[in-house]
Amino acid sequence: MKKYFISLSLLFCISCSIFSPKAKIEINIVGEKTSLENQILGNYNFLGKDKFLVTSVRTIPDDLNKISDSKKRSFLAYQNRIYNRDDYERFMDMGIIGETNNGYVEIINEEYFKENPGIEKFVKKLIKEENRDRKIIYKRITEITEGLTSEDLSRVEKTFVKKYQSQAEEGWLYQNEKGNWIKKNEN
Repeated sequence: MKKYFISLSLLFCISCSIFSPKAKIEINIVGEKTSLENQILGNYNFLGKDKFLVTSVRTIPDDLNKISDSKKRSFLAYQNRIYNRDDYERFMDMGIIGETNNGYVEIINEEYFKENPGIEKFVKKLIKEENRDRKIIYKRITEITEGLTSEDLSRVEKTFVKKYQSQAEEGWLYQNEKGNWIKKNEN
């Protein structure tokens, strides 16, 4: 009798939670485009987790020889982006650079350099490195993402445009699809 009562109580609790009007059941239908974007961004995160292989103290030189040049370059590009991140954010905050609509960074405030000529060389070097590193990473993602080829580089770039725009801080500038510069507002 006790087992019967416990089973009945458990069944009642489950049915109440499932059929209750307060129960929240979410169904997400993922289209092919979103699925590919998730796969691309997942592979980008994978690059970040694997980067320690190249710099690990315990990595044996023979292990490094087994890693492809493309993989090594993508590790180094990923690390360099982390290293430059604080400068990138500072110049984004200042409105000197912005995110283009093709997944790269460019100078948008040349006037700043007239008043601060010493910093122009540094900013241009930063942008050159950032864009080089992004290109290396984008190419690597086309290599490791199933269903993509080097012909799909622009699809990868567009996926990262969305990522960078969604992660942009308030006040940062980015280009919309038409090429106009937009300031990110938090609403």
